[in-house]
Amino acid sequence: MMKNFKLVLIAFSLFFGAMQNSYAQKAWATPDPINPNDSITIWVDLKKCEFAGVPNMLGGVQPLYMWTWSPKEHPVGHPLNNGKWNESNEALRLTHAGDDVYYYRMIPTKFYEVTPADLYAKDISLLLKFKDGGAGANGSECKTEDLKIDFVAPVSGPQKVYCFPTKAVKDTLSISGNDVFTLYYDRNVDTKDSLKNKDDFYVFIKARTGASTFITIAANEKQAGNFSELAMKNLGGGKFKFSIIPNKLFAPYNPTNAKILSMQVRIVRKKVVNQNDMVDGPDPGQQFGGYYEYWLNTKCE
Repeated sequence: MMKNFKLVLIAFSLFFGAMQNSYAQKAWATPDPINPNDSITIWVDLKKCEFAGVPNMLGGVQPLYMWTWSPKEHPVGHPLNNGKWNESNEALRLTHAGDDVYYYRMIPTKFYEVTPADLYAKDISLLLKFKDGGAGANGSECKTEDLKIDFVAPVSGPQKVYCFPTKAVKDTLSISGNDVFTLYYDRNVDTKDSLKNKDDFYVFIKARTGASTFITIAANEKQAGNFSELAMKNLGGGKFKFSIIPNKLFAPYNPTNAKILSMQVRIVRKKVVNQNDMVDGPDPGQQFGGYYEYWLNTKCE
């Protein structure tokens, strides 16, 4: 998701470290959605990386190289082998896009010589380094921490809750808080008998601004039905949608203009008495199934 002043900062770092698709996205791929058999671009924002040697790599002082081992590491002698730690393969050299953001283009199935199923099962693991990764300063190698790009297999068949645009990586969207986000609910897919034939659906929505800080419009699920701006539009045929621009929706409730990192949502009926009046979330292990959470891509801002 996913999808928890020094002590607060440490807790904040640990929380987002556990989130593979946090707002501080280190590595990602475009376009969205990814086609394993077509050209993609892998992006890495060096400023978001945290390994001790990374500060030595900022500013484009030396070329950077990709070192990758999953879904497959090519053997010595292969033209796309990583090379040696002190002498990376020139074929894996990245391009500097500016502002310490680097990219590498490939067709994943051809680059790794694997099937799409392999990519969906194993994802892409990599790090960035100097040509000589050991040529560091202050006792630290000049490399990033291990980075991962998740490949999410296309979902077949109807979904109960889904969104547009689709998620670029796991729970991370390819949009910022200034773009249109649309949430869809298909009642036909819901197995909850108490919601059959109901059409008065609202969205209880929270905007995450930190590890444990949120902005809300309704105080709780039972209050969501009191706000017309939280009503879902009935599209007919048991389908509903909720379309917003996050920064605009929350502006009256966000006087300090805090950056919205993600949105947590729960679909409920206009009048909530108990769990029977709420659409279950994606995680059966959490109360009410937890929230659907959608992280915004701050690179879009």
